[in-house]
Amino acid sequence: MLNNHIDLVTILRQVRDVGYVFVSQMVTEEAIENLQKEMNALPLEFGDHVNYPINKKSTNEVQQSHERYYTKIDDPSTPTASQICRELSDRVKALSEHFPELSTWLTTEIGYQRYRDYRDWISPHRDRVSDQFLSVTITISGSTIINIYNPETDPINYKYLRLVDAYKVKQGSVMMLRAPGFGTGQQVIHEVMPPLNNKRDILNLRMRESVLKPPRDTKWK
Repeated sequence: MLNNHIDLVTILRQVRDVGYVFVSQMVTEEAIENLQKEMNALPLEFGDHVNYPINKKSTNEVQQSHERYYTKIDDPSTPTASQICRELSDRVKALSEHFPELSTWLTTEIGYQRYRDYRDWISPHRDRVSDQFLSVTITISGSTIINIYNPETDPINYKYLRLVDAYKVKQGSVMMLRAPGFGTGQQVIHEVMPPLNNKRDILNLRMRESVLKPPRDTKWK
């Protein structure tokens, strides 16, 4: 599922020290094809957090729109994603001499998302505080721009941010983000722009105690 040539030590060091990294050709083409087939067979649901924002009217209000399917690892409907969870965890655990805090890391939540067209995106945000150690996003198809921001206020107000990086992700691209428990634990503020052409399908892998609730019940802190 994962290519053997990747320098995982360097990748994880950047996530720990900088907070994020973008990697190409980390996942095999066969795995990407199987993820697409798996996703196409799932009953995705639409989440409208543009008309119904998360944390509405707060300094950390988040708007997003896309279709999604979230479940836990080893769900019979997601065997390919589950296999990637375990293979990636094994590869990371093998580097425990470099990253002892990751010795127990295993992504337990599987989240497929489909950005259907120009209407779908996620405004600047940090991932949930319940995330642990390391978060992974794999682009299965399509492409977009992901913006990275630094806050300009304390406490953070998502209306006042400074753009520090932008990266074009495409099929096979992997984004890793630092989560609580790894390095400083400070999570990176990032924004997911609409697909550049047609739709974009992704797989989110997170280590969390519980699976994300349906769109109408989602609340971030």
